[in-house]
Amino acid sequence: MAIPITGSLGQTTNFSTINDLIAKWATAAQNKGIKLSGIAVDGVETDYLNPTAIGNLTLATNVNPQSWQSYGSTGGIGVPSAYDGWFTDVNKVRAEINHNPNTNQSQALKVKWADNQDVTSATIDLSSLSSKKTLGVGDQGNEVGLMQVFNNGVLVPTSNFTFTRLNAAVIPKPLSVSANGVTFTGDRNDGTFQFKVEAKPLTGAAFDELRFSAKAYDSPTAAYLATPFKDDSSDYLVRSIQYQGMDVTPTPTPTPTPIPPSVFQFEQGSYTVNEGGVATINVTRTGGTAAASINYATVNGTARAGGTAPDYTVAAGALNFAAGQTSASFTVTALNDLLFESPETVNLVLSGGNIGSNPSILTINDVVPTPTPTPTPTPGQNTFSFSAAAYSVNEGSTAPITINRGGDLSIPATILFTTGDGTALGSQPDYIGVVQPVTFAPGQASAQVPVQTLFDSLTEPTETVNLFLSGGSLVGPSAAVLSIVDTTAVPPTFFSYGSSPGAIADGGAGTFTINRTGNTAVSAAIDFLIVAPGGPQPVNNVDYNIINPSGGVTPSGGTVNFNPGQTSVTLTMNNPLGPRTGVVNLGFGAGPIGAPASTAITLL
Repeated sequence: MAIPITGSLGQTTNFSTINDLIAKWATAAQNKGIKLSGIAVDGVETDYLNPTAIGNLTLATNVNPQSWQSYGSTGGIGVPSAYDGWFTDVNKVRAEINHNPNTNQSQALKVKWADNQDVTSATIDLSSLSSKKTLGVGDQGNEVGLMQVFNNGVLVPTSNFTFTRLNAAVIPKPLSVSANGVTFTGDRNDGTFQFKVEAKPLTGAAFDELRFSAKAYDSPTAAYLATPFKDDSSDYLVRSIQYQGMDVTPTPTPTPTPIPPSVFQFEQGSYTVNEGGVATINVTRTGGTAAASINYATVNGTARAGGTAPDYTVAAGALNFAAGQTSASFTVTALNDLLFESPETVNLVLSGGNIGSNPSILTINDVVPTPTPTPTPTPGQNTFSFSAAAYSVNEGSTAPITINRGGDLSIPATILFTTGDGTALGSQPDYIGVVQPVTFAPGQASAQVPVQTLFDSLTEPTETVNLFLSGGSLVGPSAAVLSIVDTTAVPPTFFSYGSSPGAIADGGAGTFTINRTGNTAVSAAIDFLIVAPGGPQPVNNVDYNIINPSGGVTPSGGTVNFNPGQTSVTLTMNNPLGPRTGVVNLGFGAGPIGAPASTAITLL
């Protein structure tokens, strides 16, 4: 809320002592947050309020070195060393705002209010602004000054203000207003000149800086104009400024007490279940205990939820936590597919909130079928079995499958050998299917059947083919599994950021992209990290927020997941109105990182 302000610098009569000058100008300015400085003709600016300047201050004199230290005279505030070495009158006081007619340069006095102070009117009292002396003795013309009005370092148009003369003239010289400022000319015998600057109603105009300088004589004498080197010109002092305005310091917005977020994670990093069983998966939360929810889902690992022989039933949904509740659970059902196979895995994933650990893994252990009792062969009968329960071959090679027979080997016999899809498919194809009668001659105890596997140039896990015997008396192992081992070199996966997203406007939104290259045929995940801010840098979930990463967002980052074949993930960053501006730096957590490994987003 704006608060009216009034104030005064200096006094309307001359100063008698240096302490009087310091109290009414330097000390008063410091107390009100006003800066005073003098600018020499070469542009060098001197701060009048620093301890050295105040400590050296003397009332103006024409005696060196004091004349180079003083910025005040009995008549008011000016600029030290007013004549900068070119003025030759040894009796002249050297602490005025002076114009050099030989270079057309001027010193300047700058009065700068605080940034939160908007001044709307000021009454100015000048001294030593003399009119031309008679008979050409002393001032050779009417002394002239210029006042300029600034706000935030920018010259304010004079059309926004009215300028009013306050004391009567002897030889009237009215105020002259131009786009560059207001010009005033000495027109009284006592050298005083009083006027007021005031913002016009309804314009909303204000200023926080007044700058006083000097100009060339008005109506100079002919003798003065004819002099090649001029050792006299306009000069004057500022005796007092009374001002009114508003303090516009914004009322600070109370910082709300942050509510800690709930952080969800699996109770265990891994779970196990046997084929045909049901696994109970527990999820816990820490941090905030208000009512909340988190999404869960199963994602294929080496176990599959579809196809002709699924390994488990998909589980997906939301776990709802009541206020104060710290744990909840869901179930995953494992299916019995009657195949001989290695343990298989299911990925367990949480999303839609702040995630502490993600994912967990459920391992499905194979349950060996109860073997069929071996029948006792009657005379003249044969029994058949595989030579092993498991075979292995490299992709693209031929696997010799050995079938043994027992019983009466003196007679011929036949058994039917067939293959069936496991995780390997005959329709893709990963192998050439076989349906073949195998004939044994009298005395023959074993036979081999070739199974041809195919090379597909894909990077993939080991795949399986089921092997069966039928059409005769079987003993164990009467079923077997052929594993096809992929020999394709697995290329690594690398993560990198997309091109720089540029700046996000206040109240707007932008996106940034995380890419991956190399092995994109498999699922993958990477953590993105927000570099810890320092000083006035923006803070995550306070000055901005990141929307919908697959692993949730924490103050220091989040997680993105890639499905097989997916090469990029795009995230959205919101820049709400009002909070802090600055740069958000993003990097990666541990993992295979490509280039660029980081990106920066500017919040306007």
